Amino acid sequence: MKQHEEQLVGALFDALDTEEHGVARRQLLGAYESNAAGGRDELIEGLVSELVAVLNDRLTRREGVDALTDAIGFLVDRFTSVVEVAPVAIVVVDPDGTVQLWNDGAERLFGWSESDALGHRLLSSESDASDAFVSSLSRLADGERLTGIEARHPHRDGSLIDIRFWAAPLHDRDGEFTGATYVATDIGERKRREQRLTVLNRVLRHNIRNDVNVVTGHLEALAADRPDDDPHVEAMERRLSSIVDLSDAARHLERLDGPEAEASRTAYDLSSLVAERADDLRTVRRPVDLTVRTPDEVEVTAHELLPYALDNLLENAVEHNESASPRVRVTVRESGDRASVTVADDGPGLPSHEREVLTRSEETQLTHSTGLGLWLVRWIVRASGGEFRVEDSDFDGTAVTVILHG
Repeated sequence: MKQHEEQLVGALFDALDTEEHGVARRQLLGAYESNAAGGRDELIEGLVSELVAVLNDRLTRREGVDALTDAIGFLVDRFTSVVEVAPVAIVVVDPDGTVQLWNDGAERLFGWSESDALGHRLLSSESDASDAFVSSLSRLADGERLTGIEARHPHRDGSLIDIRFWAAPLHDRDGEFTGATYVATDIGERKRREQRLTVLNRVLRHNIRNDVNVVTGHLEALAADRPDDDPHVEAMERRLSSIVDLSDAARHLERLDGPEAEASRTAYDLSSLVAERADDLRTVRRPVDLTVRTPDEVEVTAHELLPYALDNLLENAVEHNESASPRVRVTVRESGDRASVTVADDGPGLPSHEREVLTRSEETQLTHSTGLGLWLVRWIVRASGGEFRVEDSDFDGTAVTVILHG
């Protein structure tokens, strides 16, 4: 309630006329200055107490009523304007689920007008709504707060729409349950887009792998009559390998999208993980001057695809470096509840269009990556609740730092 009390005090202060109630306003200002050194809760309690004294001592009964009426009217108007312009559905129901408030967003989402909805039940065990929505009122009555629940709810046209809703219980001053507030948004288009992408992804991956297997078989038959180091055969093998990598990247994309991304987070010892991926780099890549600096143990929480992101950063540090023995330094640091891993190289530097992949919100025709690698790094780090930065390394290359939470 502290925030609500603070808003009421502020509205009442503004309601006091500067000329007629100057003494009362100065008394409240004095109370604010004398309590400002304490905590926020103590400040609000002091202001509320002083406000009661001001209303009793400095204002007539009529003036006090007028000030309260003006302050409450101001707060109601502000609340009403927020509800009316909100682009989401906002609905208030009583303990039985009967609609008491229905904003324009609710009409757009569910199809019923305010006059149709008021006085009718939003939730019913006989409705076609999904169990998550039908059971929500009883959960709210038990004191739960519901956050980001996906459900289905009937539309006026008879269809079922996919929604995500948030809800909180309402109580009177005695703590009795008096209803609930729901906020809902349409996720139907997002669900349909996810389904289309999932089907397309799986069909493409299946066909790509089958075609690559066929081409690889024919290539091996042709290569039997060619020298072992035939550059044409090697070039085709690299291209086929790249196609398989692209298919794998598309598979990873599916696991990064949707509300299950947070559920896919897991705990890692960042030091051990970095050391393991660095060892893999040494075995599969050409000679590389690789230095790894890590504390003994650093616990972080990240998406389960974090190892893939690290592999990508390490491979990029080597792949675009024309030196006979590329120099790469990997450093893990820990600071409070956060940890970071920096991959620094002595290569030619990340091209500006690739660097922007890690900093821009979208890809454009003029600024785009040559592959999915950096986009996947960006999305994996974001799905991990982390952040990153790209800088020049201290040995004239690029340094990419990924910051994660413990």
